[in-house]
Amino acid sequence: MNDNTFDPQEAGKKLLEHLRQYRHDRGALANLRGALKPAQRHRAWSYLGRVGGIGNPRYEIVAGLFAYYPDGDDSTAGNLGATCQRLADENNTFEGRFRRLLTCDRREVCERIVPIILAAKAKGTPVNYEQLFADLCYWSDNVKERWAREYWGDAEPVATEQEATA
Repeated sequence: MNDNTFDPQEAGKKLLEHLRQYRHDRGALANLRGALKPAQRHRAWSYLGRVGGIGNPRYEIVAGLFAYYPDGDDSTAGNLGATCQRLADENNTFEGRFRRLLTCDRREVCERIVPIILAAKAKGTPVNYEQLFADLCYWSDNVKERWAREYWGDAEPVATEQEATA
C-alpha cells in the first residue's frame, strides 16, 4: 500500500531536523536566507530539495527564517501566538501587528511573519519553527483561533445555553 498523505507535523519535524545540522554553517545559513528573497530563492533549493521543499513557500519561509534566527529554535515555545504575546509584553504596539496577522490569507501570512520573527530575534524570544511550519500548512480559522488563545489567553470555555441545561 502506497501512503502518499502529507503530514505537516511530520514534515515540519523532518525539515527542522535537516535545518538544525546547518545551525553553525554560515555559508549554508546565508544560502537559506536567500529563500526569503524571490531573486535568491534558488540558493536555498539545494538544501530544501533534500526535504521536498523546492518551490513550496511554507518550506522556503520557515527555512529562511530559521537561517536568520537559528538560536531561537525552541520546540517548546508554543505557537506563534505565544511568541507574539511575549513580544507584546515588551512593546504595547505589537497587538496591532498580531491582529493584522490574523486577517491574512495563506499567501500573505508567509510575508507578514518575517518581521515578527526578526523582532523575536532582536528580543531573544524563542520560536517553535516546527509548529510554525505545520500552522502555515494548515492555515485556517482553527490555526488563527489557536494563535489568538495563546496571545490573549482563554479562560474556561463559556457553556452555551443548550450545554448549560443539558
